[in-house]
Amino acid sequence: MKAQSQSFRFKRALCGVLGLLLVFAAGCAGSGDKRVNAAVPPEKRLADARKAVARHPNDPDALYRMGNALFDLQRYQDAATAYEGVLAIDPKHVAAHVNLGLSLKRLNRLPEAIAHYEAALALAPDDRVTLCDLAAAQESKGDLEEAAKTLSRLVELQPDDIQVLSRQANVLFKLGRYDEAAGVFEKVIKKDPGLSDDYYNLGLCHFHQANYDAALRTWLAALAHEPRNRSVNKGLAVLYWKRHEYRQAWEAVARCRSMGIPLDPEFLDNLRNDSGLSGPPSGK
Repeated sequence: MKAQSQSFRFKRALCGVLGLLLVFAAGCAGSGDKRVNAAVPPEKRLADARKAVARHPNDPDALYRMGNALFDLQRYQDAATAYEGVLAIDPKHVAAHVNLGLSLKRLNRLPEAIAHYEAALALAPDDRVTLCDLAAAQESKGDLEEAAKTLSRLVELQPDDIQVLSRQANVLFKLGRYDEAAGVFEKVIKKDPGLSDDYYNLGLCHFHQANYDAALRTWLAALAHEPRNRSVNKGLAVLYWKRHEYRQAWEAVARCRSMGIPLDPEFLDNLRNDSGLSGPPSGK
């Protein structure tokens, strides 16, 4: 009965103690490459584009430049209108589809943004920036299965991109596909072994699979890279408790306290009850 009781309490305490997987950037570096012209201020570009549109109202390039300037001024609704004007003239204008998607995403119109990213990819299937933006929109909308598929395509095109691999692992983790996520995090660590957060995330995959030995090895490796990693130190306290290694759990608690790392009160109550101790053993 005690083991069942501990397991039930553990599930309740887990969110407060370990928290969620460390989150990676939602967008790709360079996702604005198609629209940026930083050499000229957006106000000047907007004025010039308006003059060009006034002279040639059916010129898609002039409308596109106007949309870019409006976007950079954070006037997303106006930018969307300009990009829609481009597409009314030239439905196969890939960059207009992409930038309309960016504008609609800023306006939280995610289904429409996704539709325009997909339209752009129908015209340019291997556009990596668009795939990255599509995955971000799908994640924001909660379409994690679709985001996983998009990121899979992106990994095929960029198999050595650590950021893309990390995002793929993050989505797989959220889907509960821990074995797949662990495999991707292992690739990330192999490519860049100095990131303790990746070790933490890999350990968390093992943890959710109840592979506590692998989780322990991984988190101890993380501490070798960054001894004061807050997530890893918290995780170790919970992991030792789950392994019924109460002395080590209390020692991990003491380390967290010495570094000012807060711990979940419910977890501490559970550790006291299960260990029969009120705090770290004396002399530790």
